[in-house]
Amino acid sequence: MLIFYSNQSTTWAILIGVLHLLFSIPSSIHVLLYKNDERAAIGWIGLIFLSPFLGSSIYWMFGVNRINALTKLTKAKKKKTNLFPRKRFESETSFQRKWRTLMQAGYAIHDSVYLTYNQIVPLVNGDEAYPRMLIAITNAKRDIVLSSYIFDYDQTGRKFVDALGEARKRNVSVYVLIDGDFLDYRWRMTEKELRKRNVKTARFLPFSPSFMNLRNHRKILCLDGQIAFVGGMNIRQDNMVSENPCKPVQDIHFEVKGPVINQISKTFTDDWCFATAKPINVSSWSGTCDGQVTCRVLPDGPDENYQKLVWTLLAAINSAEYSIRIISPYFIPDHTVICALQSATLRGVDVQLIVPKKNNIPFFNWAMQANFNNLLKFGLKIYLSAPPFEHSKFFLVDDCWSFIGSSNWDTRSFALNFEINIECYDYVLNQALGLIFNEKKLKSELVSKVTCAHYSLYIQLRNNFFRLLSPYL
Repeated sequence: MLIFYSNQSTTWAILIGVLHLLFSIPSSIHVLLYKNDERAAIGWIGLIFLSPFLGSSIYWMFGVNRINALTKLTKAKKKKTNLFPRKRFESETSFQRKWRTLMQAGYAIHDSVYLTYNQIVPLVNGDEAYPRMLIAITNAKRDIVLSSYIFDYDQTGRKFVDALGEARKRNVSVYVLIDGDFLDYRWRMTEKELRKRNVKTARFLPFSPSFMNLRNHRKILCLDGQIAFVGGMNIRQDNMVSENPCKPVQDIHFEVKGPVINQISKTFTDDWCFATAKPINVSSWSGTCDGQVTCRVLPDGPDENYQKLVWTLLAAINSAEYSIRIISPYFIPDHTVICALQSATLRGVDVQLIVPKKNNIPFFNWAMQANFNNLLKFGLKIYLSAPPFEHSKFFLVDDCWSFIGSSNWDTRSFALNFEINIECYDYVLNQALGLIFNEKKLKSELVSKVTCAHYSLYIQLRNNFFRLLSPYL
């Protein structure tokens, strides 16, 4: 009897082992073929073989990019549009040679063209941004498109819902697209109230184990093709800093006028078609604008625009001659970007970074702290922004180049999120953002090498552990 049970146990062990190999080998082959990051590939293969069945299941749920296939399917269904003109503008020669070289790199990275005569106005916090956005909604006559990562149904959210509902009463076409992540409590009530007001709504990648790691992080409001708002600001009461909400958030948004609005609109219409399989037409820019900003939209995501954000940041860092200024709530870039910043400081570039002193997600703070010492010893200056939580994001190079939008400096924005940014060439805009940067810096705490050198063993272990997890945060 004992021999029988022993043989039966051995049989089951062999069967389970064979099944494990049948799951693990195809998964590992897929990793080897499609994962270009060596560290990520090694990590996935280790997980697949060391965690029988579970590792393979996690990989196929979270590690495989299904967006490319979905994008191809959606493109076959949607109506072709071509709002990106292909002709380069002639006034590129008006910029210094280094900016013309950076533009040349830009064309190689993404084919959307740089457009002249745009106006971009920075709006600090919801106190400045929301009133102007609501006025624009009230004045809209033809169509409104709105995309937001978070759209809370709170005091601020209700104002937007009511304004959008009033626009529908005026027979304005209104389309609202919200990211469909698993935190549906933020969206269900908003969606319900919008639909009561006959506003068309859609969710971008509703919650699914296959897509829960891929999010639409874009923030877009475009009205009649004549005015748009983009940046990092969600729709929620927390951004009304002057009204002392429970969890105040500092942020910056941008009002945009000019022909670049067509590129902003196209980003939204592509997303809407992807989410609904139904193409829509919205108004195009018309008229003239007295702005002097030369710019273009740079969409980025885990689709055909994969890693175009990273290449743009690297090109800009390498073009810097004397100044780089970055503000970001989540600063955990990959090794390549960190090396580029270190190299810039070795060339004598003054590299300054502002991050929150207290993050809304603690382990992001710990992962960021793990990189501080490596950055400080190369001469990069790091400032910790005092509360409220700093959610602003922009990137400035020297006195002309500015990069604004929704992206953070982390793996999620670089590889997983769908983002929208605007690459700008303008001395006045760069100067205005530089003043905002300096105002925030005056209220921030400079991180010293001494502080980092005296971290306790526990803090060092904690920070470096979460740094290892940074590709998955």
